[in-house]
Amino acid sequence: MRKLPYLFLLTFFILGCAPKPYYVKPNEWKTPTKKDSVINFYSKFLKGWKFFIDPGHGGQDRKNIGIKKRVVEADVNLKVALYLRDYLTRAGAIVFMSREKDTTVSLADRVKMATESGADIFISIHHNAIPGDENTYYASTWYHAVEGDPRFHPCNRDLARYIQRDLAYALRISGSLASFDGTMSDYIVYPKQGFYVLRNATMPAVLVECTFFTNEYEERRLSIDEFNQIEAWGIFKGIAKYIQAGIPKIELISDTILTSKRPTFLLKVSDKFGIDKQNIQIKIDSILIEKSFITSIDANNFSIVLSTPNFDLSEGVHTLDVIVRNKNGNSSFPFKRNFYIIKQMGE
Repeated sequence: MRKLPYLFLLTFFILGCAPKPYYVKPNEWKTPTKKDSVINFYSKFLKGWKFFIDPGHGGQDRKNIGIKKRVVEADVNLKVALYLRDYLTRAGAIVFMSREKDTTVSLADRVKMATESGADIFISIHHNAIPGDENTYYASTWYHAVEGDPRFHPCNRDLARYIQRDLAYALRISGSLASFDGTMSDYIVYPKQGFYVLRNATMPAVLVECTFFTNEYEERRLSIDEFNQIEAWGIFKGIAKYIQAGIPKIELISDTILTSKRPTFLLKVSDKFGIDKQNIQIKIDSILIEKSFITSIDANNFSIVLSTPNFDLSEGVHTLDVIVRNKNGNSSFPFKRNFYIIKQMGE
């Protein structure tokens, strides 16, 4: 018998002993019927919601390649985004996409398309990298700005937390140690600016970095179609649970053309889980109204919030900015309304 060359045997041994990509199929995937039942369950919450899904990169932007050149980030982003679209549409949601194939879409066009779509929520799909670091990998979900910054809104962080929890669980990986819960502010990367798509989004928005293609083990998992489906499933469930937990709705009942320099505002705030009365925040022209000037009245399972500013308002246009939170901890979507102070007749 002819002996195999030593180098061939060594190569075979090394490749044969390489760890196989490991992942866990979701429990809901044991049978097609069970998977369908989960999607049908969440349809009662997701039906009619509009989502804009943005697969990052693509077209002329294909420079992000896995450490062993098994995957291109742009392609994996698209695969995950398309699977996410399928899960959401099967649950009755309406989905818009920045791209459905390998095409070039500028950052400005992504935001423009999202705005014109009228979507309720913006989700950007990416995979992460640390050049020169082959060991690091984790899941992270990013929101815009930081608490205390005028561009920060807590609803973005709320959404990020739900997605991050279910994504990390689905992939069986942790979040970044730079964050307590795996969610991250985009100011960490670009101080005082953040990511373009999050900074300019006109609706609640997050950017998901599912895992790292610069880690060889994760790159091997990313090259498996079923694993891409699991990524999308984790994001889908996070979104669904976020909507399920309720998002308070705000309606301004008062007139927007007023004569008093210290007007009283009447708002209807409703949520099926109830409003957290300790977390009502009202600003006029970015000035926070003291809590002593805010009261709430329960009536027929909704709250009425009354606010009288403790300072005189000048004639002209002003902005009312309201944030409330429900008892599940979810904040309302951005609510800003202009109102006008005019001279009283005879003055």
